[in-house]
Amino acid sequence: MNLDLWKIFYEVATAKNISHASEKLHISQPALTKQIKNLEEYLNCKLFIRSQKGVLLTQEGRVIYEDIENALQLFQMAEKKIRADNELLSGTIRIGISTTLTKTYLIPYIRKFHTKYQNIIFEISTDPTSTLKASLKKGKIDFIIAKFPHSIKDEFQYKKLGQMQDTFIANHEYKDLAIKTLSLNELANFPILLQKQPSSSRDCFEAYCKENRIKLKTVMEIASSNLLIDFAKIGYGIGLVTKEYVKKELEQNELFEINITPKIPLRDFGIIHLDNDYLSKASIEFLKLLNEENDSFF
Repeated sequence: MNLDLWKIFYEVATAKNISHASEKLHISQPALTKQIKNLEEYLNCKLFIRSQKGVLLTQEGRVIYEDIENALQLFQMAEKKIRADNELLSGTIRIGISTTLTKTYLIPYIRKFHTKYQNIIFEISTDPTSTLKASLKKGKIDFIIAKFPHSIKDEFQYKKLGQMQDTFIANHEYKDLAIKTLSLNELANFPILLQKQPSSSRDCFEAYCKENRIKLKTVMEIASSNLLIDFAKIGYGIGLVTKEYVKKELEQNELFEINITPKIPLRDFGIIHLDNDYLSKASIEFLKLLNEENDSFF
């Protein structure tokens, strides 16, 4: 079925005059009349009744006209939405990221972006990275901001934004240790707090321990880094956290960093995504902002 026939029908029905419709469509009146006849033959019904003032719709023609008009309104709405999204007048950016990384890294960028594009909505998902990757594959989120795994063996694309340092922290009860540099064997004598699996941080740390042939005594596995920090504050043990997450506590001497040797390697963090073709205009623009200010937040 030639969709141009429906356009011709709609214009004739709207103008109620074959001459006016032919001028608008830049089609000769005989050709337009023939096209209407072809459509009537295809549908096996009469669509127009000629009158002295022009043409009128039959009952069948009125039903078809209403359906086409409703469809055109939907097309126009879709066109306006796409245009608005392309002009960044509307849209949604769906990001997978941890709660802690949102607070310590992402919020300033959202604030800056929101100042310029106030109608763009942010949806934040804070599941474990493994769960977020599954959501990314299903198209439920646009991209992930996370610490990169110890080794990359998947189909995702990775764009580095900066680096982070994992470190051990403790409260004043362990203050004497803060002036020393402990070996891993010495550290193993103390109660250690680690983040519960699944955790890319935990995976990287276990790989580090394996490389150095050390097994630490873990007294508690904790689901979130925020809770782990809280337990360290009450002296429950020495916690492994990302240093950037406790910057304030370290500056205020609420917590102390425990230096160890060999030092835990720096970890890259950044954007994890599928092909760029899957990204919306709003997401691409936000990623440009992150890339333009591509620095660590030490």
